[in-house]
Amino acid sequence: MDSKQRMLAALTGGLDADFPVVMPYVGIFLRDHWEEVTSQPWWTFRSPDLHAWLNVEDDLQTKLDMDWVDCQTCPSTSWRTGHRVEASGDSVFLMDSVGRVREELQRQPVGGTNILIGRASLIQSMEDVDRWIGSEDGQWAVHDARSLVRSGKLDYVKMVAEKYGSRRFLHAMVGTPYSRALVDFFGFEGMMVNLLKRPRLVEEVLRRLLDDAKEQVRAYANAGVHGVFVEECLSSADEIPLDKFSEFVLPYNRELVSEVRRLGMKSVYYPCGDMADRLEQVIVEIRPDGLSLEESKKGFKVDIAKLDDTVAGRLCIFGNLDSIRVLQDGTRDELRKEIQRQLDIGRKHRKFVMSLGSPVTPKTSVSRVREYIDLVRELE
Repeated sequence: MDSKQRMLAALTGGLDADFPVVMPYVGIFLRDHWEEVTSQPWWTFRSPDLHAWLNVEDDLQTKLDMDWVDCQTCPSTSWRTGHRVEASGDSVFLMDSVGRVREELQRQPVGGTNILIGRASLIQSMEDVDRWIGSEDGQWAVHDARSLVRSGKLDYVKMVAEKYGSRRFLHAMVGTPYSRALVDFFGFEGMMVNLLKRPRLVEEVLRRLLDDAKEQVRAYANAGVHGVFVEECLSSADEIPLDKFSEFVLPYNRELVSEVRRLGMKSVYYPCGDMADRLEQVIVEIRPDGLSLEESKKGFKVDIAKLDDTVAGRLCIFGNLDSIRVLQDGTRDELRKEIQRQLDIGRKHRKFVMSLGSPVTPKTSVSRVREYIDLVRELE
């Protein structure tokens, strides 16, 4: 079987051997290891040249040979037509078509920058919801799948699908309504307060963000994507109690995953944090095709063997190899032993994909990641 067939088999009927091997957050990996992966300039993904974007993907596939390909939207056709990138000495500038507007591009630092979940809430009332989300005058409009496709924002995904879609599993990331509401509009404190004091306000924001997420997955389906990596943050037992999860997270994720399923795509649900007390709800009610959890850290423990027994073949389990203690800092023998342990667990119920619990760290070399991938295939 090729990579696409292995991924689809693992997510559906299961495999006896030859499990797929992947890693999450490919974009973070590229940001932190750019020169190790490609000879394209660091500002490639800020340029309108989609063929250069695809060259980066080609270089990544040559370096790692993973079993899935990460897809991302690109700027619209009109934006790409009206902009270019120019390098001048050590500086790089984004220029409009006539050179009248010039913006100096700044490279993202290795390790990235902090996400401001402590921001002040943008939304305090229903009027603020209309001001910010999805109204005619809203500053942040809800997407429409057809408009997204017509705008050209899926052109790069279509290029990836044409080149890799017949033999590799293509996936795109979509954030859950709850996570996006917290990070983009309420901030952490604002979300916690509003869950208690203004629940109907939160529900209206979640409903609009669900509509947007569904339109995104429809656009990805139109472009040829095979699966959606559904990212969930800050809704685990560390942050909110089970009753709030059931009220403000579960129904929206259930509907999002249902839409992914209706479109013929596969879903992989990645909830960060301690999910022990809400795992059964995820399995039974959200019903993703795959479940990917973090490694043990931050005061909680994720036992992949216990997880596999709990799931019992009802969906596909993704491995959670420790990105720091094993991949970054472990010896080759320690890496081999942990991979072997997780593969043995995966064979019990057959629905398994080898993966990491968290993004690859900046200190982990590309050669070490390739070693991880090669060991998985060797040990199968």
